[in-house]
Amino acid sequence: MTLNIVMHPAARDRVAERLAAIDLPLCVLPLLEDGRCMANGRPKPLAEAPAEAVWLTSDMAGPSFAECLGSIAASRTVKWVQTFNAGLDHPGYRDIAAKGIRIGASSAQAVAISEYVFAHVLDLFQGLADRRAAQAAGEWKLLPFREVAGTVWLVVGYGNIGREIGRRAGAFGARVVGVRRSGAPAPHADEVCTMSELRDRLGSADVVVLCCPHSSETDRLVDAGFLAAMKHGAVLVNVARGGVVDDPALLAALDSGRVATAVLDVFEPEPLPRSSPYWAHPSVRLTGHCSFAGNGTRGRADDLFIANLPRYAAGEALVNEVDLGLYLDTLP
Repeated sequence: MTLNIVMHPAARDRVAERLAAIDLPLCVLPLLEDGRCMANGRPKPLAEAPAEAVWLTSDMAGPSFAECLGSIAASRTVKWVQTFNAGLDHPGYRDIAAKGIRIGASSAQAVAISEYVFAHVLDLFQGLADRRAAQAAGEWKLLPFREVAGTVWLVVGYGNIGREIGRRAGAFGARVVGVRRSGAPAPHADEVCTMSELRDRLGSADVVVLCCPHSSETDRLVDAGFLAAMKHGAVLVNVARGGVVDDPALLAALDSGRVATAVLDVFEPEPLPRSSPYWAHPSVRLTGHCSFAGNGTRGRADDLFIANLPRYAAGEALVNEVDLGLYLDTLP
């Protein structure tokens, strides 16, 4: 039986040769910019198309993406969605999961996000702004810097992204403590603890990185109590979701110096309003949700789809398959 898969034409063109090399009867239904797809020679709402699988890629964005998620949830035929999103906090995914549709989440961003995190921490530790200023002023100065070696990194959410951060920090001689629900050992972590142990570990961490899902457990996780437990002068990095942080509490901690610097790539809401005090705060490094935007991210997402396609066809577990029950239980 032919497997009908909806995908954006740009994504289809990128993997056309690899699709042809897979020994499966496939039919690609092109996804249109308005969220509909081409089926039997004419545009149809995705919910009405005879599609069994949908590959969502970064080629499609904007308001039509939300409509596309709604159509998938309304479909009677879709059984698998492979997405480019690592975080599934968009409400459309809730409806898809509630229908029992299998979801393959993305790990393609992990390398890019880990490099983003490390670049910012190195910049802060090395004092690169001071070095550039000295050069511009023609000043020959001894500028001491802080080494990553010997520091402690607490990585909250030790999944695909967390492990890549741990890999890089460990390679520089840092001690890596991963925080995950199970508390089971994981690669590139010197130690793993559970969420219930998190606050007890904050006082020893020089760098705290948030890369956890936004869930009922992590909503406003970084509150006044969390920040008060942090090591004075630590660096906080948020590449998770804006809802993980209590903004007034973080601003107060920055003002007091409890947190030396906050590197923030995600916010609630997005785009961040110009009225937000984060924009001008001297202890904030702010970027516009771009930590994932490495030049290799799209290629890794394509690789993941190609790896999961034969797995789905064979009835096997998907790489990064979402536990639908757990996902629904932990939504905020």
